Amino acid sequence: MTWSNVPGGPPQSSPSGSSDAQRAAWEQGGTTLFPAAKLADRISTVLLLAFGTVMTVVTAIVGIIAVISATATCDASTGCSPGAYFGGAAIAVSGAFVIGVATVVLAVGAWIRRRSSWWIAAIGFVLAIACITWGGIVFAGATDAGTTSSSVGSTA
Repeated sequence: MTWSNVPGGPPQSSPSGSSDAQRAAWEQGGTTLFPAAKLADRISTVLLLAFGTVMTVVTAIVGIIAVISATATCDASTGCSPGAYFGGAAIAVSGAFVIGVATVVLAVGAWIRRRSSWWIAAIGFVLAIACITWGGIVFAGATDAGTTSSSVGSTA
């Protein structure tokens, strides 16, 4: 039931003479407790924030496993430096985490001000994907550099 769908319709005229004020208040207050636009905004914001959180956790787990497996055979004799592995994983995980926290703060701030917040969560989600991609590129570059230098060193 919505407030604008009050059984009996708007207040009828009464002998007290305050019918115009009551009718104006009824017409201006004819809204729902949870408007569809606000509800959709909150749901989409929460879903985007949840997907970003899951994506960051999965990236952290994959990053830890990738760094452990990549640095297991990495030493000075192969010409490999583990710093780029750690750097790529750190860019991906910490970047996504920092952007996620900033997105939550800005979205809650928009909620407090009763503003739309889905676009804040969407931008945060896209920026988190960009950080994860950037970290993956750095990590892949370290992997390629380590493979190239070790294979060149063994054939020369």
